[in-house]
Amino acid sequence: MIVSSWGIKKDILHLCENRKVLFDNKTKDPAKKAGQLQQLLSLVNMVISQNGGKPFTNELFTELKTEGVNSLEGYSKRELSELKEQMHRSYEEQLKRITEMIESKLSATTDRLQQQLAEEQAARRRVEENAQAAQMKSNDEIRNLREHLGRTRRETEELRSRTGKGRTCAIM
Repeated sequence: MIVSSWGIKKDILHLCENRKVLFDNKTKDPAKKAGQLQQLLSLVNMVISQNGGKPFTNELFTELKTEGVNSLEGYSKRELSELKEQMHRSYEEQLKRITEMIESKLSATTDRLQQQLAEEQAARRRVEENAQAAQMKSNDEIRNLREHLGRTRRETEELRSRTGKGRTCAIM
C-alpha cells in the first residue's frame, strides 16, 4: 500500500484556513527570495496576532492531532513508521530553513546596528571636538578680556595718581 499524505495535508490545510506559502527553492534571484521570505513572515505574524501572540492555539493543536489519528486508520505499522519518518525529516528541514533564516536576519540586524553605532560614535566625537574647540575659544576670549580689564585698571590707577588723589578732569 502506498502512503498518500495528500488527504492529511488537505485536512491540515482546511484546519489552517487554507493558509499556505509556496516557495521556489531553486531561484537565485535575491529579490524573489526576499519577497518569498516577506510573504512567509507576514503570514506568520498574521497567525500569531490572530492567536493572541502564540503561533498556534491549543484547540488547533488538539484538532490536528485528532484529524491526524483519524486519517491514519487503516495504515500498517510500517507505513505509519515511514510516514512518521517522512514527517520528521520534513520538520527537520523546515526547522533548519527557519533557523538559517533567523540567523541571517539576526546577522543583518547586527551588522546594521554595528554600523549605526559606529556612525553615532563618530557623530559624538565630532560634537565633542566642536565643544572642546568652542570651550578653548571661550577660554581665550575670557583671558583676553581679563588682560584688557587689568590694563584698563592699571591705566586708570596711573591716571588717578598723576592727577592727584583720584580726581580726574579730563577735557578732550
